[in-house]
Amino acid sequence: MKILFFPAIVYLILCFPQWLDWHYRENDIGYAKFLSGKVQAVVHTLEMGKYNEYSPMLDIVCAGKDVEGTYKVVKLLIDNVGTMYDFRKSGLYKHMKFRDIDEAILDSVKEKLLEGFRNEEEFGYMAGYEPWEKLIFYR
Repeated sequence: MKILFFPAIVYLILCFPQWLDWHYRENDIGYAKFLSGKVQAVVHTLEMGKYNEYSPMLDIVCAGKDVEGTYKVVKLLIDNVGTMYDFRKSGLYKHMKFRDIDEAILDSVKEKLLEGFRNEEEFGYMAGYEPWEKLIFYR
């Protein structure tokens, strides 16, 4: 079971952005949202942490240049960086051994995220939205 299970999850996670992008190019927003919901459900079921559960929504809100939606999703991601590795605490993975995660790594991840969210090319549509400015630039 575990031999089949993890490759399927990796495939799903790796292919999701391409599927989503294709459906947006085809102007099939409804199906892109549907796919995102499915990925979120799988991540929730597999107890992979809130960060991993919220991350599929980022592509949806960014593609639609949804200012409030982007703010909400990014805030959830930043606030939940510490849950990225919560799957290690789940009983689903009790047969596996994991290394401890150094808090400095999580701080580094948060800084990299903030750096990426400051990218004008990708997030220029957020310029001037005061809650965004406070969240991204004044931490």
